[in-house]
Amino acid sequence: MNLNMSILDLTFIGLLSLGILLFLLGILFLFLNAASRRSLKKLKAKRPKNKKKRKRWQRICKKTEQTKKRRLRNGILLIVLSLLLGGSASYARYYQLTSLSSSNSAALAKSYYLIGEIEGQLESYNNGASIEKTTKNIRDLSQQLAGAGTEMAYVGMAVDGQRLVNRHFNLVKNLGINLNAQAREILENQEEMTNYLSDIEKVKASQQEVFKKYQVNESALQQKK
Repeated sequence: MNLNMSILDLTFIGLLSLGILLFLLGILFLFLNAASRRSLKKLKAKRPKNKKKRKRWQRICKKTEQTKKRRLRNGILLIVLSLLLGGSASYARYYQLTSLSSSNSAALAKSYYLIGEIEGQLESYNNGASIEKTTKNIRDLSQQLAGAGTEMAYVGMAVDGQRLVNRHFNLVKNLGINLNAQAREILENQEEMTNYLSDIEKVKASQQEVFKKYQVNESALQQKK
């Protein structure tokens, strides 16, 4: 599993677990506060007439009042903290559902560059480059492309996002495998080249869908070429 998403998994579980624990502790303190309030009410109803006993009674009442306030304060504080942790856990989960993992992003960028280089090789061949050299270059590039296409979408993503990403990587892999197997035939046959250029456009269209959904900055990728 990818490191960044592993950390997010642990963060989500940790924040959620701690949030639930603090919430339960907060509820417990509120119950204890209610118990202290009932005890204080009973104490005040039994005010002693004896002066000596009254002083002791007052001390007990004061201590019970302080305990009641402390329990109420702690209960409210723990519940507020649990809600903040729950909100943080929800954000971590939302990020997982709507973001590419580092591995997915790297494979997507790699396939983007490789497709561009393959298109450049085909253009160079049409402009007079050697068929032997171009065939070798396309085979090397397409082998790398097929490797990039073996990437799988991170399982923590939303299901529709997984389908979209896996579909794209499958197209990338198939394009790479076919180009590698038929590199020379494509260069020797104009009709085959036209068909493969059409396949490349399909992959690029799929690529744009992934870019749009996950807000990938294509301009930044182009600058790194």
